[in-house]
Amino acid sequence: MSQQYSGRKRFNVSRLPVYLFVGIWGATELYVLLWAVFGSLRTTAELNKDPFGVPASLNFSAYYTDITGTGELHVPLGEFLIHSSIVVFGALAVILLISVPTGYAIAKKSRLNTAVFYLMLAMIAIPPGALLIPEVFLVRDLGLLNNFVGLILPYIAFNIPFSIVLSRAFFRSFPRDLEEAGRIDGLGELGIFRRIVLPMSSIVVVVILIVNFPALWNELLYTLIILTPTAVKTAQPGLLLYQGAYYISWSNVFAGIILVSLPMLVFYVIFQRYILKAQFIGAIKG
Repeated sequence: MSQQYSGRKRFNVSRLPVYLFVGIWGATELYVLLWAVFGSLRTTAELNKDPFGVPASLNFSAYYTDITGTGELHVPLGEFLIHSSIVVFGALAVILLISVPTGYAIAKKSRLNTAVFYLMLAMIAIPPGALLIPEVFLVRDLGLLNNFVGLILPYIAFNIPFSIVLSRAFFRSFPRDLEEAGRIDGLGELGIFRRIVLPMSSIVVVVILIVNFPALWNELLYTLIILTPTAVKTAQPGLLLYQGAYYISWSNVFAGIILVSLPMLVFYVIFQRYILKAQFIGAIKG
């Protein structure tokens, strides 16, 4: 007896633990997010009295004082966000300019390219924290302490290897027929890359941005040590300034967390359609 096709999928009982885990994890994350939003709309006195309460009215004064730096602790988080944007987008621009052409170059089969590929893999295995002391001394000797360039350079150095490996994985599966057609038309290697390969490589560019942007935006260790004066601080260490010797402005802390998180949220909303398309790049070919 033939079974009739049903468009309705049966519930898989074996996946119930996964659904429960994802549901609990999602509810926990949502609760923390709502707590931060509600906390940013209340005064510090209200938070000290009832940390988990719901705001009786919408009070956006914490956002205003965070952005302008006119609060009790005078923390100019608005300036710190601008500093973070300069550092992060400056580093991302250089990472893209180096990693995409390099990934395309070492995607070609040769012993030298294979050696460079494995060198990049070895560099990925080195944790940034292990090189903190020599990096800081190098930045100091270059006269770049308390300078945005002094922070951009380590960011580039630590994120280039993985970005090159990602680019290589993408270009290994690039259609060679298109390159041959370019050669027939009289284009050199640079012309093929600029006119044919690069316009078709938007996915790998976005993937490199997606991988590096959160890591750079949320980085704390290097920026905390290299940019010490308040005048050049970035957003992440800037949040620590809301804790005074005898007082913590919790409403400003919560508002600051929301403000610092907004760029990442906007970034993922803009590029979400590329995130699903780019999953195949994770398979790194040897």
